[in-house]
Amino acid sequence: MQALIFIDLDHVHPVVDGVWHRALLDSVPDPGDDITMLCGLTAPAGFRPRDGRHPNGALVTCVYCDYQYRNAHGIPIPSSHPALLRSRRN
Repeated sequence: MQALIFIDLDHVHPVVDGVWHRALLDSVPDPGDDITMLCGLTAPAGFRPRDGRHPNGALVTCVYCDYQYRNAHGIPIPSSHPALLRSRRN
């Protein structure tokens, strides 16, 4: 008998250098597999327990991932959205 752990991939947010991203995942990546975020950033997957995160470390959302997510899901994008105000990184 197994104790199954179900992971809802819509709620998996890769964190790179303290920034919370979004990615379209069709399965849980293996450690070291490259993940490409909606903003175009690619980084290898790694896993840590939730309690390994600094308790007062609020994550910053990647504005470019947020913009792409909103656009893909028909969520209104305000004219003041930071992704529209910043020049796109190279």
